[in-house]
Amino acid sequence: MVVRPAKHEDRPQLMTLLRGYFAFYRTPVPGAKLEALLDALERDSDRGVQLVADADGRLQGFASLYACLDTLVADRILVMNDLFVEPGARNGGIGAALFDASLAYATEHGYARLDWVTAADNHDAQRFYERHGGRRGPWVSYSRVPGSRS
Repeated sequence: MVVRPAKHEDRPQLMTLLRGYFAFYRTPVPGAKLEALLDALERDSDRGVQLVADADGRLQGFASLYACLDTLVADRILVMNDLFVEPGARNGGIGAALFDASLAYATEHGYARLDWVTAADNHDAQRFYERHGGRRGPWVSYSRVPGSRS
């Protein structure tokens, strides 16, 4: 198994994995918008990268990495927005390989830090990140949809 940046030819398999990710979080797949996001990453690697775990041509997981600026460090950081391994391939080191490759990508591209969040009820992911050196940050995460009242 090798972890590498996704190629356009990976799109059908990557979309299958992404649908699994959306199903895990019980969220509707935003179809065309998701395709447009992948197109944007392909066109402009300064925005980020989609890493994939490739086992002899079969994709088994992905990590979505997005570039960001952080005022407090006055530098670029990399946000690992997603890390997903298909259920049948879990506990085989694929998540660790994707995580390590994400750290390596951040280092190789001069990012000051790698950040990520996971759902408060995703205890498996929290244990995984803690085993791999992740520490809970001091910040509380909030979000709101622009234009909504709540």
